[in-house]
Amino acid sequence: MRRILLVGLLLGLAVAGWWWRDRPVHQAGAADRTAPACYRLLPRATTLPPPHPFAASRGLGQAVHTLYLDHATAELAQAAGFETIVQVFAWRDLQPGPDQFDWGAADAMLSVADLYNLNLVVRLDMPPAWAKRDGGAGFPFDEAAYGRFVAALAARYQGRIRGYIIWNEPNLAAEWSRSGGQLPDHFLNFDGWVARPADYAALVGLAYHAIRQADPDALVIAGGLAPTNEISPRAYDDREFLRQLYEVGWSDCFDVLAVHGYGFGLPAEMGGAANDGLNLARVEVLRQIMGEYGDNRPVWITELGYTIHSRLQPTVSLTEQADYLAGAYQHSQREWPWVTLFTVWNLTVGRPAEDEMSGYSLVEPDGTPRPAYEKLQALFTVD
Repeated sequence: MRRILLVGLLLGLAVAGWWWRDRPVHQAGAADRTAPACYRLLPRATTLPPPHPFAASRGLGQAVHTLYLDHATAELAQAAGFETIVQVFAWRDLQPGPDQFDWGAADAMLSVADLYNLNLVVRLDMPPAWAKRDGGAGFPFDEAAYGRFVAALAARYQGRIRGYIIWNEPNLAAEWSRSGGQLPDHFLNFDGWVARPADYAALVGLAYHAIRQADPDALVIAGGLAPTNEISPRAYDDREFLRQLYEVGWSDCFDVLAVHGYGFGLPAEMGGAANDGLNLARVEVLRQIMGEYGDNRPVWITELGYTIHSRLQPTVSLTEQADYLAGAYQHSQREWPWVTLFTVWNLTVGRPAEDEMSGYSLVEPDGTPRPAYEKLQALFTVD
């Protein structure tokens, strides 16, 4: 049986390697193919200002990821001692048509953040249906349109948004290849493909160029890979994906590396080989890979959470959720000085109790604090 499993694994790796190598790559413009991949979508003569990671080294304190920042959510975040909000600005919502922008939701969330004196970091993904590209091209969406969207948004909110996260978990097909709408009923059965590292690096470069022109002081955050050991068209090992990003040349086009730290039901002290390496120690592994390429810029944890109910992930009790989140924060403060933003996933009010996102929330659907909220509040608000 062990030999059969090994043969199956080797065949899977071979198929995945063939698939990755032979997929066509969309070529935009006349970019120099010898240049770093993050320049590929830019005009040949483009020169980019250097990253300014030292601005990110100061950090933005403790953060919480919201699903929609309204007054109730902001009040809860502020009372808990969070200083920063990480929020999705969905492309599909803000640009419903090629020549049509709807800034209403973004304006409202910016106003709430300002009112409660919260820093705002936004994630830019979820393409609209009109930008979808069918077929086998490297990009499942119009990457030039994405660049224009990023430029318009950064110009509109110049000086008000502290950082921009470029896409989400590009090493998952369900995040890279979907166009409009919600995730499929079963996340892992999505029929699509993960990003090629060179394609994602090029997208980061395009966004970096747009943001630097519109808002030079804003930070560009890249990465945000999903922790996974799988190697297939639907999911690609985040460690190998990160190495490939450095190999193709992406270092000049971002300020901060985003990582997703999930414990998969295990506390912070259970790292290393536990659960096949899928635990909070994955953050340290990614940091080591950065070091292999001489990269010492800061790391932002832009998602870290434990769920009390899920169809997809190991679950914990309410008490364990509180203890594990507090332990993860304390571990990061003690062991990871290079982590300058610690973001809890998530804080949401009003979603159904059985909703996948509600399992991770620090509060009940009616806004009642869970033990995790109270335990983090005690840590964050100590005089």
